[in-house]
Amino acid sequence: MASKEDVLQAKEILSARLLGLGVRNNVMSRHFSLRMRDAVGDMGANVHAVGVGRKVVQGESTGDLAVRIYVVQKFAASAIPPRDLLPAELEGIPCDVIESPPAFILQPRKKVSAKTASAARAIAKANPAAVETSRDAPPVVVAAGNCSDGRRNRQRPFVAGISAAHRDVTAGTIGYFCRSTKPGDDPNDIFILSNNHVIANVNEAVIGDEILQPGPADGGTSADHIANLHRFVRIKLGGDIANRVDAAIARLLPEAAHNLSICRIGRITGTERGVEEMRVRKHGRTTGLTEGVITDESVNSLVGMDHSDPSVVALFQGQMRIERTGSSTAFGLGGDSGSPVVSRDNRRAVGLYFAGPDNGIYGLANHISDVIDQLQIELIN
Repeated sequence: MASKEDVLQAKEILSARLLGLGVRNNVMSRHFSLRMRDAVGDMGANVHAVGVGRKVVQGESTGDLAVRIYVVQKFAASAIPPRDLLPAELEGIPCDVIESPPAFILQPRKKVSAKTASAARAIAKANPAAVETSRDAPPVVVAAGNCSDGRRNRQRPFVAGISAAHRDVTAGTIGYFCRSTKPGDDPNDIFILSNNHVIANVNEAVIGDEILQPGPADGGTSADHIANLHRFVRIKLGGDIANRVDAAIARLLPEAAHNLSICRIGRITGTERGVEEMRVRKHGRTTGLTEGVITDESVNSLVGMDHSDPSVVALFQGQMRIERTGSSTAFGLGGDSGSPVVSRDNRRAVGLYFAGPDNGIYGLANHISDVIDQLQIELIN
């Protein structure tokens, strides 16, 4: 049996070969086709991710580690032109072809128009007294057990796992609370953690921009300003340079009342690495509390960064793939981006959720250790 290191090396070899082909052939625009002629004719744009997991034969795990090749549509070998056949093995290491929809960053589809958002900001600027009156109004008080029912609403104090976003983004989820370990930052400041695409608008935001709770898609306005963008890891677009994280932090305003807890989960107890077969859970703005299992702890995946333009793509390397379990119909949907992923057994943080297919049957999450290292932060526990 091949060692895990050998399988990981084979994964990287096949990733470089197959994902580059996927980018060139715009795999993110590919859809499942019932017409064999159309589907087979587009085999060059079929692979969107390559990872490592247990090989499955006729629905049953063999227990053997294999390189997993994720395709939009799977076919019998006899129907595929020889030039497009995927390898059954690489230097003795087995490969497993798995049919799966590609992943996109997860934001609500409905957006507040730029005109509406601009008008709201103009009103706030012209009449600051009105904003202060709204801000000083009695806050929405949500009991700890009911924070999930109001996860798209304004909550004061607020917790992690509920709606928030950059002022020009629709909505996402607060991941957790942290402090900065970067020299020069005040070690006493508290920050919220989420995705770059949630609170830094896929590299488009400016440091100091307003972060709202709830997000604009859930009615958030300048009166709901809770934090200012402080730092983000730039996402490298194009699919040729790998990313490890989709992450950013925003400094909380001194008056922003909050509790160091994740809605329906509680306070984290630390961090650990997410590994294959680990049972996890997350709480997000859209689907609330859901559970899943890590089936691939080191997947390289192309991720669509714009639902309206499949050619806008980024490559993420070494991610966790999490499949839904239990009664969850989806592990995550649009608006759940930024959700903290924790071990079901001990509430240790293992990842930051950021992408998945439209049906939510699986999700992708950054390893929390990568998030911590690249943002130079420590989670508060």
